[in-house]
Amino acid sequence: MALDTVNALTTLPSLKTWCSVTCTDFDDVLTDIINSVSIQFNNLTGKDLLARDITEQYTGDGSQIMLLPEYPINSITTIHIDTDKAFGATTEVTDFDYDTNTGAVVLDDEYFTTVFKANKIVYNAGYATIPGDLKTAAQDQMKWLFRRWRDNTEGVTGISMEGGNITMTEEGEVLKSSLKIIERYRKRDHGYL
Repeated sequence: MALDTVNALTTLPSLKTWCSVTCTDFDDVLTDIINSVSIQFNNLTGKDLLARDITEQYTGDGSQIMLLPEYPINSITTIHIDTDKAFGATTEVTDFDYDTNTGAVVLDDEYFTTVFKANKIVYNAGYATIPGDLKTAAQDQMKWLFRRWRDNTEGVTGISMEGGNITMTEEGEVLKSSLKIIERYRKRDHGYL
């Protein structure tokens, strides 16, 4: 299977290093794991984590500020406010600012209309480079799945050894440490400050 470069949170060479794999015997398995965990993280955060172009329509609250659900914002191509929803050139808003990290868009001389989905924003959002903590959480999850597959320990919840026990239970097939990191990146509904 090919690497899903639209969603992959790491590369095959990076994951192989993380898992201490030096041969090519497991490349297909590791690629499948990268694809699977990357989609899983997108689903758990409720957003696409890698940067991409987005076109969405929103219902405003009559204010000059809106928080976009996908962030960080890399760029905004156009903003249209059009109660007829034709979104022609005369409805384009050109005086605005935005906060990259929070996803806040601030209009200078206009107001987001309260008409249902009459505010259209075309923008690019997501991470061009995955933040270190998120990449580590993803690679930890991938390594855990790889080792479970390699060691044939699926379904094992604990191991008893002389002198003590090791418990490997994980809730919902996601490492608890990864879930804590994922929580920081969860999508929010668009909203207002």
